Amino acid sequence: MKSLLLYALLLVFAGNVLDMRGQDPGEYALPTWLTQHEAVTAGVLEVPENHDKPKGKQIQIAYAVVRAKEPVEGAHPMIFFSGGPGGVTLDEGLLGAIMEHPFRQSRDVILFDQRGIGLSSPLPDMSFDSFEILAKDADPEGELALTRQMIEAYKIKCAEFNVEPAHYNSQQSARDVGMLFEHLGYAKYNLFGGSYGTRLARVVQDLFPDAVYSSVLDSPAPLSGDFLLNRLNSFSLSLSRIFDYCNDTPECKKAYPDLEGDYFKAIDHLEKSPLHVTLRDSIPFVINEQDGIYLIRRLLYQDNSREKAPELIHAFLNGEGEVLQNVLEFEYRLTGGLNLTMLLSVEKYENFNPENTPETIREVYQDYPLVPVKLGFFDAFYQAGMDWHPGHMPLEDRHFEESDIPTLIFVNRYDPVTPPKNGVLFKKQLNNGTLLILDEGGHGGGNGDCKDQVIVAFMDNPNQSPDVSCLNLYKE
Repeated sequence: MKSLLLYALLLVFAGNVLDMRGQDPGEYALPTWLTQHEAVTAGVLEVPENHDKPKGKQIQIAYAVVRAKEPVEGAHPMIFFSGGPGGVTLDEGLLGAIMEHPFRQSRDVILFDQRGIGLSSPLPDMSFDSFEILAKDADPEGELALTRQMIEAYKIKCAEFNVEPAHYNSQQSARDVGMLFEHLGYAKYNLFGGSYGTRLARVVQDLFPDAVYSSVLDSPAPLSGDFLLNRLNSFSLSLSRIFDYCNDTPECKKAYPDLEGDYFKAIDHLEKSPLHVTLRDSIPFVINEQDGIYLIRRLLYQDNSREKAPELIHAFLNGEGEVLQNVLEFEYRLTGGLNLTMLLSVEKYENFNPENTPETIREVYQDYPLVPVKLGFFDAFYQAGMDWHPGHMPLEDRHFEESDIPTLIFVNRYDPVTPPKNGVLFKKQLNNGTLLILDEGGHGGGNGDCKDQVIVAFMDNPNQSPDVSCLNLYKE
């Protein structure tokens, strides 16, 4: 069984990809597949859009309590924090996965869409507009200009819907969770966060320690650091480890004797001759040099990245390969389950550094020779997004507090977005924390059955070290 984080990341949706570009936040209602499920209690909680003005505008937080199969007295419920930011949680496919998940065996599982996402007063979503920009054959300057136009258009849409994007961030979302805790009335909660959800869970852990029994953080995303610079660093590190893995693995070395050299040849080839691909038989996509780097990074999210990354590099060189369709489909489905407007709202507030001028960014690229051209999407999104809203969390406040709550951290050695050093950073502020670095590829993947077993044991007895012998731990 895949881990819960990987289920959410891969969007195991049975239905179609959602396009919510023009969605009015006031029009969304709870679907019948949620409200009429016999094992689920679903509802909507009103919270302030700005918790500092509790009597001001109210928004909706949609939630669902999936009741335990065989309730055990004293088994505190688990609440899941999705990633992104902007990842949908209340989805029919994900709910179906939870119904059969071991987390639900003896305890209730609480799912909710974070503010601005899915069923919780969603922000007008720029995700598909961004995908269309990515699919064009635009050079970095053209991509930046298109992204600026898109962001300006969504500033107008938010104003039309009377939405203040500056209030859509982890600090406001965490206070939503505090109100949800009080509304549901359980004595204690087990937190489970995946990717960005680890950041939100960690803020909740700081704000409401008396309500938290234990915390499980899979693929930790820090509050400190920088949206673009962190990604350049983590991608470069992950890719270098892929190259090392191939050099040290006889089968890979035989098939790809100079994988790193082939990588640079592939990027150069895409610069001179962009690839024209058709996704789902109808969606044209042009892969140029910055898109190539972006798609390699996206492929590294997957469990089999060590095997598939060499295939993708050679598909760029050869102009064909099934892996091309697979990574584009993966990207498209993620687009359908991620509210990019919410992602920008959160990250602009707490992970953008306004001191990073275009000149600073150009200099930073010199430190990462494995990123020879601008990183597709992220570079333009970062620069254009600086003007998204006026909110700005002071740099000195971008850290977690010291915590005594038992906390279990998982991180994969080859993760392209939340590398092992993030786990080390998280653990520094945890007086009762355990860090497990897995010798696995991908973002949040690995031996799902084993991870679930370890997590359940930890939530049952968080002050007792769980048996981790089934995990593929990295040993330096």
